[in-house]
Amino acid sequence: MTEDTAARLKAEWFARFDEILENGKTIPSSNLKCLELCEARCCARVGMREMSAGEIASPVVVLLPFEMEYLIQKTGVSRDKFRCWSVQLTPELTIEVGMFDLGKPCPFLDGKLLCRIHSHNPLDCRTFPLLPFRDENGRLAWEQGENCPSLSYLSPRFVEAVKNVWRDLYPLIPKEWWDLYAFADTWTGWPDPQANPDLVKP
Repeated sequence: MTEDTAARLKAEWFARFDEILENGKTIPSSNLKCLELCEARCCARVGMREMSAGEIASPVVVLLPFEMEYLIQKTGVSRDKFRCWSVQLTPELTIEVGMFDLGKPCPFLDGKLLCRIHSHNPLDCRTFPLLPFRDENGRLAWEQGENCPSLSYLSPRFVEAVKNVWRDLYPLIPKEWWDLYAFADTWTGWPDPQANPDLVKP
C-alpha cells in the first residue's frame, strides 16, 4: 500500500511541476538584473564557503517533495548530486527530500556561474528572492532575500504571481518540510546531526 501511495503522490507532484513550468511562461518578468548585478550568490556552490554569512543570498536550496526525482528525470543528473534528508510526507509515508548545499557545487551551474537548467530549475530558485515560510500560527508568510543585489528592481506583479504558486502548494506541503526549510535557511555549513535531534539525517 505504501508503494502505491508513493507512486500516486509522485505522479501528482510531477503533474504539479509540469503545470508550474507551463504556467511560468506567462508569469510577469521579475525585472531582476541578474546578469548585470549578480555573481550567482543565490546559487549553492563551493566558493560560498569563503563568504561570510551576510554575503550569501540563499545558503541552501531545499527541494519540494519529489522535486529531486523530477529534476533527475528531466535533466539526467545523478542522484548523488543531492544531499537528502528524510521528511514525513503523510502519516504512512516518509520520503527523501533533496537539497543543494554549501558542501557541494550546484550541479547545474556552468563555468560562468549560469544555470544550465533554467527552464527546469527548482521552485526555491525560481521564486527567489521571495522566501516563503510557515509562521507561528501555521499560515504562509514571506521574507525577501535581502542580499539579492537587484532586489529594488523586483516587480510587484511577479511577486503576486509567485505568491499564488506557493499558496496553491501550501496545503500539500507537510509541516516537517517547512521546519526543515526554515532551519536550513540559517545554515552557513552543515551541522552535526547529533547536535540537532529535530533534524536527523537518514
